[in-house]
Amino acid sequence: MLMIDTALKPVNRQVDYPTCNDELNRLLSAAVVSKSFRNMLLANPEIAVASGYQGETFNLSPEDQSWLYSIRPANLVDLAANMVAYQQESKVKLPVERVPQMVRVN
Repeated sequence: MLMIDTALKPVNRQVDYPTCNDELNRLLSAAVVSKSFRNMLLANPEIAVASGYQGETFNLSPEDQSWLYSIRPANLVDLAANMVAYQQESKVKLPVERVPQMVRVN
């Protein structure tokens, strides 16, 4: 039988955290649930962002706006794939002092 010791051993490592992409994620969510917003976002992202969705505004950073306005995705799948790639490129490294590590005991 395998038993796990619950003791935690401190480990120093770097953990990847994406930059704040909450607004881009909100934008994509709105595009998923609303065909009219999706069509506007794909055809004219500047107007879609400026118009918002159901009274909600999107507070995109200048970098996110520049990225969004520079791509011209053909469909929602293309937009999502581009967004994943953009978010992966935007990752930053933050130090983590303690990461729990499970130790296997025989």
